[in-house]
Formats: sequence, C-alpha cells, structure tokens
Amino acid sequence: MRAAAEALGVAPAEAAAAQKLAGDAGTRCYYRLPDGPTSGGRTSGRRSSGRRSSGRRLLVTYPEPFTPAQRNWTAIRLALAESGVRVPELFADAPEAGAALIEDFGDRDLAAELGEAPPVARAELLEEAEAILPLLRQVSLSAASRNPRFDAEFFSGELAQTRHWLLEGGGARPLSSSDLALWEAVSRELANRAAGRDGTAVPTHRDFHANNILRAPDGRLAVIDFQDLRLGPPDYDRVSLRFERGGTLVDSDPSAYDEAVLLQRAWKVVGTFAKLLSWGRRSYRPFFEAACAVIRAHTRPSSDFAPLLRFLPEDAGDALRV
Repeated sequence: MRAAAEALGVAPAEAAAAQKLAGDAGTRCYYRLPDGPTSGGRTSGRRSSGRRSSGRRLLVTYPEPFTPAQRNWTAIRLALAESGVRVPELFADAPEAGAALIEDFGDRDLAAELGEAPPVARAELLEEAEAILPLLRQVSLSAASRNPRFDAEFFSGELAQTRHWLLEGGGARPLSSSDLALWEAVSRELANRAAGRDGTAVPTHRDFHANNILRAPDGRLAVIDFQDLRLGPPDYDRVSLRFERGGTLVDSDPSAYDEAVLLQRAWKVVGTFAKLLSWGRRSYRPFFEAACAVIRAHTRPSSDFAPLLRFLPEDAGDALRV
C-alpha cells in the first residue's frame, strides 16, 4: 500500500493512519484515509479532476498495474457522471501503480437505510433508487460496450459456474449423467429466455443491489461497484434491487418482472456465494440462504424452470460442507 500511496501523492502519515476495510467479492482492497484535504495527488496517471476534498477518501488498490477493471471503473465512472448519476469523485488515478484515490461515502448503504426505515418508507426508498436507472441507461454506447453484453451464451456460462460450485462442490461431486442432462436442458432454456430479444438491451449496472447504493453527502443516492456495467435485459437491475439484499424488505410482485431474468439472476447469485463460501468466506452465508429463498418463493410450480428446484439445497451447511 505504501507504493500506491506514494504514487497518489498521499502523505506518509496519512497512509500510516489508513484503516483497511473489509473487501468486497472482488480482488480490490480499500483503505480509509483520515479526514482532511487532499490536492488530488501527484501521479503519473490520469486525474478526473483537480478538486480539493475535505471529506472522506478511499485509497483503492488493484492486484496489479493496468488492470481492465481499473480502466473500466475510470471510464464508466465518467460516463455515468456525465449522464447525471451520482458516483464517487475520482481525485487521483495511478493505473501504473494499480491504485486510485476516490470519494468515500461511508459504510451506511441503502440496505442499512431500508433496515432502519419504517415499513411505509421502505417502498419510497426503493423507488428513489429505481429513479437512478433512467439516468444510468443514458450512458454512451461505447461505455456500455466495454464489457461483454448479457446474451444467452453469457448467461449459460454463469449458470455453468453455479452448477460447478453449488451442485458439484467445485468439481468434487460430479452430477450423474441424468441430472447433468436435466440441468443443462433447463438452464439453457432459462439463459435463452433471460437474454430476451435482440434490440431490447439497455445499459445495465449488473450488481444494482442495496449494498451498492449509498447516500452521498449531498443527500443524493449514489452508485458504486459499476465497473461491470454492460448491455442487458431491461429488468435485470430492477430484479437485483428488489429481490436481493435489503430490497427484499419490501414486498414486490414478481409477476411485474421477467420471470427468466429474475430466476437467472438468482441462480447466478447462488452460485457466486457458493464459490465464496467454499473459499471460507462465511460472511456470505446469509446472502446465499436469502438467494435460495428467493428461488423457492418465485419459481411457480407450473414454471418451465421448476425442475431446477430439485437441485436447490435445503440446508446450506449440508450442501456446501460449511
């Protein structure tokens, strides 16, 4: 972290006092710097602005220099800001050091707001968050095309990862030939229908849930973790918001959303959390169990995708050996 701080122009005393935060599901590391002004840093990389900040700042490190994730974050952040979406300020960018200095919105996300709000106010909070989506969908096509679009092949690949980590224990428990044939047939149809028709895709955050939406100091809801933005089905971000994390505190009618998009996203999320749990990251177990509950609750008995329910574990510990 010392080299990253030097590349960003962060004073040694500030770097020494930085607090390392719990990481997300990715490979980035976050360090909260002490409150105080910053000049934006001395860096051989790009800077998004020369603004001074007296607020909180995060020093972000990537696993290596010049990663696509850092390039995407920087380019997509600018495109979102130009579209009117509140995103963190970028004070300094040093891709050659795999580091950036960004605005820190703190730890209280929309999930916390939803949990503390009276029931009558929760629906309003979700509506406030959904109001971000029309702005997000105005980002340039070039920004939305930095990542591969959501199509049937992409969705099938995600469901293959779910099979690998959830059903097969990371390869330790291969499915029988009959179970594999059933999973492949139904999951392929789910992916095809979730992808939808050509020409309907819109810019999509990809992880538009309540832990990635925070209240900025100016009072607006802001979006983070947007480096995977891409073209996808119109309902994708809406079901992520309403059927994951804190969004489940509000009763939402699943029939108002594309069934295949809702279920593909939920099965993908279950697979992601199964992988993280297999790596010993036990803090994700409640999210895993919640995603399983969403699948059970919103797969109709008459649904074409109901056969997948036989693969859903009744108990996370038994399924994942955790």
